[in-house]
Amino acid sequence: MKWNKVFFALAFCAASARGGGQGSRLAGSSQDSQLVRDLRAVRKGDKVVFTWSQPRDAENRQSFAGHLVVARICRNISSTLSNSGFGCPHLVRQVNLENSVALAASASYGKPHAETTVRLIDILPESQDDSEHLRFAVYKLELLDDHGRRAGFSNAAALPLAPVVPAKGLHSELDVRGVYLIWEEESESRSSSLKFDYRIYRREKGSSKRVAVPYQRAVVHTTEGERWSGVDTGLEWEKTYFYSVAPVTRVYSPEGHLIAEVEGEDSEPLEVTTHDVFAPAVPERLLPVVGHTPGKRFVDLLWTPNTEKDISGYNVYRREENGQSARINSVPITTVSFQDVNVSTGHKYLYCISAVDIRGNESARSPETAAVVP
Repeated sequence: MKWNKVFFALAFCAASARGGGQGSRLAGSSQDSQLVRDLRAVRKGDKVVFTWSQPRDAENRQSFAGHLVVARICRNISSTLSNSGFGCPHLVRQVNLENSVALAASASYGKPHAETTVRLIDILPESQDDSEHLRFAVYKLELLDDHGRRAGFSNAAALPLAPVVPAKGLHSELDVRGVYLIWEEESESRSSSLKFDYRIYRREKGSSKRVAVPYQRAVVHTTEGERWSGVDTGLEWEKTYFYSVAPVTRVYSPEGHLIAEVEGEDSEPLEVTTHDVFAPAVPERLLPVVGHTPGKRFVDLLWTPNTEKDISGYNVYRREENGQSARINSVPITTVSFQDVNVSTGHKYLYCISAVDIRGNESARSPETAAVVP
């Protein structure tokens, strides 16, 4: 199995160092002494980002932080998450920390227990998708002083070498409910220990903030794979968003317990402008009520309000038998009732209504309802 080059990015200045053999141990140190106890690993696609903190001056812990100049990253491939006993079967790389520690110490004068944060990026092997025989990459960190003496290993950080299935052919459709994102999943693995899923991320144009979108999903099984779709209903109209889809692989134990989760690389961002050209729903349950008072006859119209949040009002249309329908309100009605006082005795009128949103989109008209003025 070939491994690609490992890249390092330190919080401060760091330079590569050669050498750094096993050497002896620091006085007072042991195989289990841990100057670094918070080695963390996060996988994104084929990249693993590691971070850890190390004391720059820990007099009571015999760390000699000012003299710790080499960090050695060790890796072991294991069939289990826990592999605390290994030494350093494979040295990924070693890095000279002297410059970064010196800079940090000078910036933190008077803070004897300050820590330096270091960041590492490792590239996973290409042949990591053996889902039938799941394995884990287990990493440890070892620190050495300027005499090559070892200060013990850090805690172990393990990640599954499980496959992730990128979203293929991402595209979108827009309707009144929101943005539909559609993509293909091409996976040959159906291992019971692996479950494939996806996350949708959304970013508004002009903003650096990206959010994970809770979405309603649907999966259609085809001969070529699976077609996924998800609808984002939490958007705002008349805005431009960038969407990306990231694959997620969840790893389960034989007993069905979730033991790890891996997120793959994001798809290429998809730009979507949410231009609202969609008419509201047709208003329902129009009820005409004929009434009169001394010297006045009228028809009261009542209906059920629409549920859309962007409704600006309603229009009322009327016609007589064999006549043409015409709107009888001058501006959209903001209530769910209307009184037509321009009626005559002995006439039959047919009414219908429509809904209008704040962008001027008008719904289709409701079915006509008749009213006879006695």
